[in-house]
Amino acid sequence: MGLNIIICDDEFLHRLILKEFLITILNEEFLEYDLIEYSSGKDLINNYNKADLLFLDIQMNELSGMDVARKIRELDNNVEIIFTTAIEKYVFEAYEVRAYRYLVKPIEYEKLKRQVKLCISDYLIKNSIISIDTNKVTIKIPIGEILYAEVMKKEVTIHTESKIYTIEISMKRVEKKLLSYGFFRCHHSYLVNLNKISEIRNKTIFIKDNEIPISRTRYKSLKIKLVNLLGDSLC
Repeated sequence: MGLNIIICDDEFLHRLILKEFLITILNEEFLEYDLIEYSSGKDLINNYNKADLLFLDIQMNELSGMDVARKIRELDNNVEIIFTTAIEKYVFEAYEVRAYRYLVKPIEYEKLKRQVKLCISDYLIKNSIISIDTNKVTIKIPIGEILYAEVMKKEVTIHTESKIYTIEISMKRVEKKLLSYGFFRCHHSYLVNLNKISEIRNKTIFIKDNEIPISRTRYKSLKIKLVNLLGDSLC
């Protein structure tokens, strides 16, 4: 199982430095990988294949990194986007495309290494499987594909990228299994994957086309969780 990585930057020197840093880090981690470079956002969009990790320069001449990221999000909901730029003012805009990691140029090796190791950890989590035993069968679900879970009476419905599972189980058991993987109980009836949130507005979470309520007593805790998620990702 290898890590698919893309670098998109219109400055050759920045691509070269980032590539050499990444090769050193990934070799130290003994991780298999494929690394592709693009010198423009247009080339990236036209040739994009599913990736695990995308290093994207915000300030490119033809298309801005934000415009490219919006298009990539239409093509791939799961790729981890790390913005690279010389200006820090774009950090809050990055949340729009769920780019929680951010590197300021000139990129420092140790800061990059820290972020890559976090990404590797997330990558392993995304490729992990949750097993849920019911009275009749054991259901296995890829953790990285789970959007949210909701409980109705004695059944929990788990919504994923491609499938919906309805299981006779308590929400408490599901929460216990997923809590350490970046999930949060935003409401008595709902458990959400923090990494899948696209927007929060009027005490409502938006994940794809789904609207999920946030209980008044859990709103503050949710904001703290998201700030920590964003804060841990900044360099």
